[in-house]
Amino acid sequence: MIEKRIVRNVCKKLSEAQSVFQKLPKDGVMYIEKLLPYICVFRYKREDAHFAGLLKTQASYLVVEDTVDISKLLEEISSTVSQKLNAFLILEFWPVRKDHQAEFEIFCPENKAPATVAALQQGFESIRDIYPNTSVTITNRFERHPERLEPLMAIDESKESGSLLIGVAVPALYQNIEEEEVYSLFYRKFFSRFSETIKRAAYEFIRVQTSNPFDHYLMLGKTHLDRVTLKADAELAKISEGMKFLLRTTPVNSTPEWKKFKKNNFLKTPSFNYRLIALDPEKKKRELYALPIDQVTDPTISFILRDKRLEIEKQLTMLEERGTDNFRFIGESLYGKIEDHIIEAALAILKQYPKGDDRKDMRRFNCHEFAEQAKQDMAYYQERFPDIKLSMEIRKDVAGIMVSKSELLISDQFSLDQSRCDALIQHEIATHILTYCNGKSQPLKQMYAGFSGYDQLQEGLAVLAEYLVDGLTVNRMRTLAGRVVAAESMVKGANFIATFDRLRTEHNFTEKTAYYITMRIYRGGGLVKDFVYLAGLLNVMGYLKNGGNLETLYSGKFNINHVELIEELLHRSVLRKPILPRFLERDSVKKRLQKVRNGLKITELLA
Repeated sequence: MIEKRIVRNVCKKLSEAQSVFQKLPKDGVMYIEKLLPYICVFRYKREDAHFAGLLKTQASYLVVEDTVDISKLLEEISSTVSQKLNAFLILEFWPVRKDHQAEFEIFCPENKAPATVAALQQGFESIRDIYPNTSVTITNRFERHPERLEPLMAIDESKESGSLLIGVAVPALYQNIEEEEVYSLFYRKFFSRFSETIKRAAYEFIRVQTSNPFDHYLMLGKTHLDRVTLKADAELAKISEGMKFLLRTTPVNSTPEWKKFKKNNFLKTPSFNYRLIALDPEKKKRELYALPIDQVTDPTISFILRDKRLEIEKQLTMLEERGTDNFRFIGESLYGKIEDHIIEAALAILKQYPKGDDRKDMRRFNCHEFAEQAKQDMAYYQERFPDIKLSMEIRKDVAGIMVSKSELLISDQFSLDQSRCDALIQHEIATHILTYCNGKSQPLKQMYAGFSGYDQLQEGLAVLAEYLVDGLTVNRMRTLAGRVVAAESMVKGANFIATFDRLRTEHNFTEKTAYYITMRIYRGGGLVKDFVYLAGLLNVMGYLKNGGNLETLYSGKFNINHVELIEELLHRSVLRKPILPRFLERDSVKKRLQKVRNGLKITELLA
C-alpha cells in the first residue's frame, strides 16, 4: 500500500495542475508531466528496462514491482483528474514472451470507448510494416490484467472514480528469448510506433470522453526535457560546432590557384591547400559514442540525436580522408544521390537560359560596400536576439561569402552587382543567421547546430528568399544549375579539367565562373554538397505548393524530411515559435509567395 501522505501530495499537485515525479516503494516510479486524463501502468515481477522504456515515452506513466499495492493511489488520481476533466483512462501493459508470438491482445469492456480501442488496434496493426506477422485481438471481458496478478481496481471502484481500465498484452518482438538478447535496431522502430499508438489512443479517449483541453494528439507528448536528454544534446552540439567542417574542406588558396590555372591555359589541375585540422577524428568518434543517447526515452529526440551522430561520424571520417577518393565516396553517402528530377531541372534551366546576362554595365559593390549595406539588417536581428552576438568580418582566407554560426564572413576579394545585394543579404542574414539565432533560442541545441542533412533545406529556403525579394537573376539560376551538372559530372568520373571544360563549352559559363563552380565540387577530394541548393529549392517549392507552413521552416536548422518532427515538438511546446524574416512583411514578397503556393515550375521563377 502506498503511504497516505504520498497519495495526498500527488493529488494536491494534480488538482493544482502541477507535474508529478514520485518515487514509489521498491524502486517504483510515477511520472505525470501535466494534467492528463490517462496513465500507462506496468507492474513487473522482475525489472525490465526495455519494456518499462516503452511506457516512459509517455508523459504519464507508473512503473512498479507487482508486490506493491497501487490500487488506492490510482483510485485517488482517477477521482482527482475526473473532477477536472470528467474521465480518466488507465492503460495497463504487460509483456508476453512466447516463441514467434506476435499477437497484441486488447482487453476492454464491450461498447465502451470504441474510438480508443480502434486507435489501439489500428496502431498495433501498423507494426506489420516492420514485423509482417503481427496480429491484434480484441477481447471483451471484466478481467483486464495479467492472469498472475490481481486487478488494478475493482470495476465498481473504477466506475465511482470515473475511470476506464483497458489492458494490453504486448508481444516482446524485440527480444530473442532463447539467447536473451535484444534486437536494438528493431526495438527503436517498435519503440516509436508504440509511443505514437498510445498517444493517438489516449487522444481519442480525451476527445470523446473528457472536457478536452488538447487540440492535437501530439500535445500529449512530453514537454520537459530530462537531464540525460539535455546532456546528450549539448555534447553532440558541442562536437558538431567544433567540427567547422566546411571551413576545413574549403581551399585557402582558391584565388591564387585561379590565376595559375588561367596562366596555364586551363590545362593543369589546380593544387588546393587547406587549413590544418586541429582535432583528432578518432578521439571525437569515441566522444560521440560515449554520449548517453541510448538513455533518451523520447522517440522523436532520440531519432534526431542518433541521426546527427551518424552524420558527424561520416564528416569526421571525411576529414581523415581529405584529399582522397574516399572523401568523395563518403560525401556521396552523406548528402545523398543526385536524383533524376534535380538533374532534369538543372538542364531545363540551362536550356531555357543558355547564356548568362552581361552585367558589365551594372554598378558593383566591393566587399566593404556590401558589408555597409548589410549592417542595417544585422542591427535589426541583433535587437531581436540581444543575447547572441552577431558580427561581420572581411577575411583573406574565405572564398566569396559564408556564414559561420552568427558571423558573416566576407572575402576581401568579394564583389557583386548592386541589384544582387538585397537578395544576398536575405540569403545569408535573414535565412542562415536568422535560423541559427532561432535555433539558439530553443532548448534543444540541435536546432542551431543543425539536424542531419540540414544544408539542403537551409540553402533551398535561402534561394527562395532571393526570389521573394526579386533578386534571383539568370546568372544566379544558371550557377545553381551548373553546380548540379558539375556534381553529376564528378560522380560519373570526370576530372577537374573535364568538368570545367563542360561548363565552359557546353553551357557557356565564363572561365572564372566555371572555375569556381568546379573548385567547390572538387574541393577536399570531391564534395557533392553543392547540388543541394537546387534540390532544396525544389523541395521548398513543393512543400509550399502542398500547403506547407513557411513559419515552421525558420524554427532552426533541419531538413525538409524533419518538418513533421519539428511540428510535433512545436505542438508539444518543446520548441517555441520562431522570429520571422523582416522581408516577409513586404507586399511584393507576399504576392510572390502566393505565386509559389499556387505552383511554379523552376524555369518560371525568372519569368
